[in-house]
Amino acid sequence: MSQDLVWSIIKKNNAFLKSSHGLTLSAEPGNLRNTNSLKYSGLARRTTIDVAAKNGKVVVSSKIVKKAAFPAQSQKTTTFSTVNTRKTARFVKTLATQYAPELRAAALGRLHRVQSALRSAKKAAARKAKKN
Repeated sequence: MSQDLVWSIIKKNNAFLKSSHGLTLSAEPGNLRNTNSLKYSGLARRTTIDVAAKNGKVVVSSKIVKKAAFPAQSQKTTTFSTVNTRKTARFVKTLATQYAPELRAAALGRLHRVQSALRSAKKAAARKAKKN
């Protein structure tokens, strides 16, 4: 199916929508800005990039377009530790430039937010351990 047809079906009714104070956000995987729009939709678009934190590490995943008919095999994931942030940023920038250039700024912004959240969680855990 085309991404426009999928978007017209899911734009007003899907399980990931969150509405508050007249603003509609989306919590779907692959949505870099959490906005309910076709450009950032992880469900409707054929090409998506996702940056997330999992077990204290940064996970970068992208859709494989040729495997779209097989959802279990359609994600390619790469895991990075939080030690080398420049290497991770370089990987995300290269992936986004080659794969979905319109998502490059959003992917780098999400990477920065995830890395800073992991850093602050690590500092909080160190402070808590120091108190005990």
